[in-house]
Amino acid sequence: MKKITENTRMPFGKHKGSKLRDTPNSYLEWCIINLINSDFHEWAVAAKDELKRRKEDNSSIDDLEKQADKILREAGFDPNRVT
Repeated sequence: MKKITENTRMPFGKHKGSKLRDTPNSYLEWCIINLINSDFHEWAVAAKDELKRRKEDNSSIDDLEKQADKILREAGFDPNRVT
């Protein structure tokens, strides 16, 4: 079987034809719960990996935003105050 990546299209269900990376978190969670002990268990694993990737990406974004806020404050600008 071909390796499932974030660009692989869902072959079944409500989001059939959507790339894994474009599938909503709630559907990926459904896949994990309902497919882990089925013939589609590799999709449960791929869904789990995709949710992990998203969480890591969001952490990186949060870290960058905090760094940007710190730099702006050090330069005398309050990023929370919009004029």
